[in-house]
Amino acid sequence: MGAFRGSISFTKFHVRGELPADFRDRFVESIRLRAFRDLDPSEEVDSRTGWCSVEHPFDLDLSYEKVFFNDYLNLGLRTDTWRIPGSLFKASFREAERAYCAEHGCEKLSRTQKKNLEALVMAKLRHKVVPAMNVVDLSWGIGEGVVRFFANSPKQHETMIELFEKSFELELVPDGAYVAAEKRGLAERLMEKLPLLEPFTLASTANV
Repeated sequence: MGAFRGSISFTKFHVRGELPADFRDRFVESIRLRAFRDLDPSEEVDSRTGWCSVEHPFDLDLSYEKVFFNDYLNLGLRTDTWRIPGSLFKASFREAERAYCAEHGCEKLSRTQKKNLEALVMAKLRHKVVPAMNVVDLSWGIGEGVVRFFANSPKQHETMIELFEKSFELELVPDGAYVAAEKRGLAERLMEKLPLLEPFTLASTANV
């Protein structure tokens, strides 16, 4: 979803910190280090997140030309997750449980045996399914210091902020009244009072 197709709903963030003189080359190098890597069924991880091309989620060869568009840095945030259908897992586990008990002469699995068998069944099923993929576009206006992230989920925001700050070594803060006042140069004595303000209703509710 995102910048060039689908929903145009986005959440705005502000970038804090100084850009290094050679930031374009450094950013491309850092992005390539954190490009998305495919999930491996043999790994004990349920999901993985990384950068991909904003134009195609399977394009992970992130060159300068694919990342920078004039004064904008554009990326896709791709997350792949293993999602085994519950009914498939239960049926496969019951089959594995019967086979195990028949081989070892037991009627019921211990807690440890059950846990180990669940992990074994899950690992086998991961070889038979394709991970679910989610991609969210991100567009950073370098000159204005604003990042537009085309998702509204707090969990996706948290994941994006963590990867962004690791990749660019800059702080990312959500848009809001405090940040807006800060960017407009509100006096420090007034900035200190902002967190103390209480909301109030401008319209009368007497006739509602």
